[in-house]
Amino acid sequence: MHLESFYVEPEHVKGDELFLTGDEMHHLVRVVRKKKGDLFWAVDGQGSAYQASIESIENNRVCGRIMISRRRLGEPVAEITLAQGILKGDRFDLLVEKTTEIGIRKIIPFISTNSDSSAGSQKTARWKRVAMSAMKQSGRSILPEITEPVSLDRVLVMGSNYHIRIIAHPVNTGFQSCISNKENVSLSTQKVLVVVGPAGGFSDDEIEQAQEQGFIPVGLGSRRLRSETAAIVLSTLILNKLGELG
Repeated sequence: MHLESFYVEPEHVKGDELFLTGDEMHHLVRVVRKKKGDLFWAVDGQGSAYQASIESIENNRVCGRIMISRRRLGEPVAEITLAQGILKGDRFDLLVEKTTEIGIRKIIPFISTNSDSSAGSQKTARWKRVAMSAMKQSGRSILPEITEPVSLDRVLVMGSNYHIRIIAHPVNTGFQSCISNKENVSLSTQKVLVVVGPAGGFSDDEIEQAQEQGFIPVGLGSRRLRSETAAIVLSTLILNKLGELG
């Protein structure tokens, strides 16, 4: 069932009513052409989804009566954080869009030896808009957090907060072998940190530092994948292994 949704601010949900404003109202009324009495889905980006019936269409908002409320609609069991080396051009936009669609919970752009260091707050704001659109299109109910860019060193220190720590690197150890060797890997293992380098990959020193922090280097076969492709493939493999939907 296709559940393309509209975004409702959490504070705009009160009891059994909600209301949409701004661009979301315009899209609902002017683009999708919903009318009074029609049903639509709205998500608050924090895990709640609502099916509502339009009660009124005013100058600056659409008021809806909540008919159905669901938690974690369209959300995977595994809680995956993707730390991705910043990419040039619009390739990071594509990565944000596709990893949001498949179920990534958090995206951490990082700067390393071979990454593009030109990202700033304007790019971060754009990535958040891309994630918002992908969340609604894919029928998810949680909006992935996208942080400001940080250093790779900072990412590696964050690893202590995760059950599984993986870094993409062309080695003989494949994903399945890596997961099979981990203890207590099950549907209850929810926190995973995946680190994927920029187009130029990681330096030997960076891989050594990651291993010292408990990260396992994982290869993705004999073909050379673009950075954004590797991130999408690796995230999808993890979701498939740990259980797709809760």
